[in-house]
Amino acid sequence: MIKKVLIFGILIFAINFQIFAQFKSPERYYDNLSYQNAIEGYKKLVEEDNTDGEALFNLANAYRLNSKTVEAELWFEKAIVYYSAPICKLYYAQTLLSNSKYSKAKAWFLKYAEDAPTANDSELAKGLADFCQELEDNGMPDYIYSVNEVNFNTLKQDYGPCFYKDSSIIFVSNRDYKDVKTKKDKWTGDNYMQLFIVRPDANDVYVEPEKFMTEIQSKFHQGSACFTSDFNTIYFTQNQYYKNKIIVDKNQNTLLGIYSANFIDGEWINEQKLPFNNDQYTVCHPTLSNDDSFMIFASDMPGGNGGMDLYIVNYDAGTWGVPENLGEKINTVGNEVFPFLDNDNNLYFSSNMLVGFGGLDIYKAYKEEEGWSLPDNIGVPINSSKDDFGLVINKSWSTGYFSSNRKGEDNIYTFTENFDIIIKRGERDSIENPIISEIPDKSLSVCGTVINKIYRNLLKDAKVEVVSKCTGDETEIVTLADGAFDFPIEPNCHYRIKITKKNFSDTAFTFSTFNHVYGKCIEILVPLTFQDEEVPDLTTDIVVFEGQVLELYNIYYDFDKYNIRTDATSDLDSLYALLIKYP
Repeated sequence: MIKKVLIFGILIFAINFQIFAQFKSPERYYDNLSYQNAIEGYKKLVEEDNTDGEALFNLANAYRLNSKTVEAELWFEKAIVYYSAPICKLYYAQTLLSNSKYSKAKAWFLKYAEDAPTANDSELAKGLADFCQELEDNGMPDYIYSVNEVNFNTLKQDYGPCFYKDSSIIFVSNRDYKDVKTKKDKWTGDNYMQLFIVRPDANDVYVEPEKFMTEIQSKFHQGSACFTSDFNTIYFTQNQYYKNKIIVDKNQNTLLGIYSANFIDGEWINEQKLPFNNDQYTVCHPTLSNDDSFMIFASDMPGGNGGMDLYIVNYDAGTWGVPENLGEKINTVGNEVFPFLDNDNNLYFSSNMLVGFGGLDIYKAYKEEEGWSLPDNIGVPINSSKDDFGLVINKSWSTGYFSSNRKGEDNIYTFTENFDIIIKRGERDSIENPIISEIPDKSLSVCGTVINKIYRNLLKDAKVEVVSKCTGDETEIVTLADGAFDFPIEPNCHYRIKITKKNFSDTAFTFSTFNHVYGKCIEILVPLTFQDEEVPDLTTDIVVFEGQVLELYNIYYDFDKYNIRTDATSDLDSLYALLIKYP
């Protein structure tokens, strides 16, 4: 997402609002979030005095907040000489990490750790330094997902996808449109953000997007949204307003709020602000639980851990409760934004302070009986050295979308599984006879399952070859009757896994155990592609003898149905012919 907006505590598409005043200095532009104008002013200032540390820092930060990481690095490098505040070291380190300069980033994270305002901030910085060393030594890990841009991106900002009914997608964009307003956002100098909808055609190809919820259009910015399970209520982010006037804080900065509307008789009506909006701080980026009983959102309200924190608020009998901070298990001194709850209420969100690859990374925290687990970085290629945020996954976990500015502007990407990695606490309980039946508290283990990619049935007797890149040790395992395999692994190491089975295409991939918690099982679901051409003809290629076991390859049932699928009839016909031939 646009770095200007999220990474360091200032929200997406926040805008400057001035009342009967003209800005005359870069400081005024900077303080009122008009960063494009501030950059021009500060460049003139530092030409006159290239030792003005505060001007150098603000110039670098204005570039950083507009996602110009190359320019930001250049000016932070100059600012760090004359500006001693610890935050300058942190921002410089983060910018270096975003620009894939891991060795220098490590050094500056460690320097920040020495001056960090709290012990927790220092430990977070040391963790980032260690991760920089890992990236310097081994590079980016291999891909575990297939990622592609969607066909409805533009050259402008497109981000914040969410699922809508009939396979449609709602998203945020400042693209040029036939009714686009001539008034521009002073932060970016471009159009204001609005909600759009894109629908699939008969071939499941997304067609030209259209404005969404045209009955309720803001004069300024609209942002990320979510829907109730019946799609009859929307919760969306937009600039806070009162009587058609923007609400500003004491510094004349506009604030974001969460609003709702209802779909009645084919129209969106009853726009209302939620009761926990406040004219002194921002709330934004709503997501709902699978039963609509609670919401998680982002806010910079007082009492948080850092810039933006995640909060939970319950909804009972038509009434919203009091928001509660998700605590230090999730929130950091940095920014936690763009939460999403999947069908099991597992929490995905973006952070710029947890251990990651640079900028905002996406993390997953598993729902527990009380709260959520410690978050795990979901890895590349969904995460990159730039800002990655706004991930959503459909209810069947078969496809998902996220946003990233890895190519410069915010764009929307779709991802599908090559295989699916799921982190679970403790021991795997879905395998009756696991190869490793116990996982010690101070160990790590992989618990995998091999399935048919198309029909999702479990595959036994698949050969799993595991190679440790740390020690070179090789392990060979054969899957059980339920397609399962287990093996112990070491922390802070890369592994390569190759899986083969007769009549299926081979699959190979790598993964790392960096940032995984002891006592957890890394569960890997591996789909293999069936190769029909290798299936023998049962009536001509088989020599039958007493006691022989014949394997049928294509006998499938639809889920929860007793009748055999039509694509299984050929094998059954062959079996019938074989039984007639050998009565």
